[in-house]
Amino acid sequence: MAEHAYTVSGDVDAALRRLDQAEALLADILAQPAVGARLGGPLAGWQVRHGGAGRALTVVYRVDDAWVSVVLVAFGGQDWLTRSSGRNALSEW
Repeated sequence: MAEHAYTVSGDVDAALRRLDQAEALLADILAQPAVGARLGGPLAGWQVRHGGAGRALTVVYRVDDAWVSVVLVAFGGQDWLTRSSGRNALSEW
């Protein structure tokens, strides 16, 4: 993610800001794991949260007892649910 931000912008500080924003969003998820939107279909049981500048960061995760499992941290406002529909690994969860 940081490498992409740097490659596109040429700005090291922009890349570092994205990492800081991802860390902040992950920390918020750990502090309040029940806040995320619940997903359905083949991703039932998983949740999604958006954050960072322009809400361009996406984190997909699941809460199991005292564990928070993160399956995706993405940047750029992509439609990851549609793009990942053909991936076997997500379909199995």
